Amino acid sequence: MAGKLKKLTKEQADECVKMYEAGLSLAPIAQYFSVSRQAMWDLLRRRTTLRPQLRFGKDNHFFRGGATADGRANDMLELAIEKGIVVRSDVCQQCGDSGTFKDGRNKVQAHHCDYNKPLDVMWLCQKCHHAWHKKNTPIRKEVMQEVPKVDVIVAGFP
Repeated sequence: MAGKLKKLTKEQADECVKMYEAGLSLAPIAQYFSVSRQAMWDLLRRRTTLRPQLRFGKDNHFFRGGATADGRANDMLELAIEKGIVVRSDVCQQCGDSGTFKDGRNKVQAHHCDYNKPLDVMWLCQKCHHAWHKKNTPIRKEVMQEVPKVDVIVAGFP
């Protein structure tokens, strides 16, 4: 048997390691083999070097968005910055602060006042960004209304 996972054979445990080293995350591998994420973590930490759990920058592996789908505006803005459509500012529009945090993140963040306009942002430092949210509420993404169904399209000649 493979460590504490009595459900998996040695071959399956080796396959888990291959899948993880190929880039898959713990959760989908655990789900595939019908074991808990914690049990999969325990198996993999004994057999391979686990990737660092970075929570910022390009390596952010956490889902953004949720029910309000504001993450889509953030994702669209990130892509626009990568493509050069939007230029990232290094200076806060409110107080003029700039620089980086100890972990390397830029102090200036993109802020959406209206999530229906994903490329229209204010560049605020973290302090000003939090202050804005204490006094204001951003406009959430509008849900698209369903288009009425058309039964028949008729065209004629004049």
